[in-house]
Amino acid sequence: MDFGDCRSMKVVWVPHCALNQNARIAGAAEVPATVIGLIDGLMEREIGIVQLPCPELMLLGLDRRHLHIRSGLDSLPARRELRQMARNIAHLVEQYRSCGVRVLGVLGKNGSPACGVEMTWKQEYGPGTGSFIEEIRDEFELSGIDLPIAGMVDSEPEAALAVVDGWLEPEG
Repeated sequence: MDFGDCRSMKVVWVPHCALNQNARIAGAAEVPATVIGLIDGLMEREIGIVQLPCPELMLLGLDRRHLHIRSGLDSLPARRELRQMARNIAHLVEQYRSCGVRVLGVLGKNGSPACGVEMTWKQEYGPGTGSFIEEIRDEFELSGIDLPIAGMVDSEPEAALAVVDGWLEPEG
């Protein structure tokens, strides 16, 4: 589709807390507000930014220091909510793609019990995938969406941008 304007026709999903550190659990914010290096890098590359919802904040609240977050996210009611959020993301991916917008991928937040991709928090920090990313992957598979999902950490925006640069390589 030709929108007749100057949009870049490229988007990437980023973790909610990359744009809003105020959503992080107490003691976890690495920067005062926004991961500026990531956001500036995406803007320089003329990539639209789509913010993932923060399932921890939405389902467990802001003051969740005393909760076992992974158990809360893995409960049946929470998993239903996570699946609906994942369906919404898959729907948006399809909407963008149906109009020719190139959806580059999804960046998750390594270490997060919800959004971890390669690393998560269950009983302790370690290898694994967060509850929300599991649901997104499952929904993408059900919807026939082939889209890369990679983890990032706030202190290494250059590494996240290198992943995105790989996604920018010509399709073919």
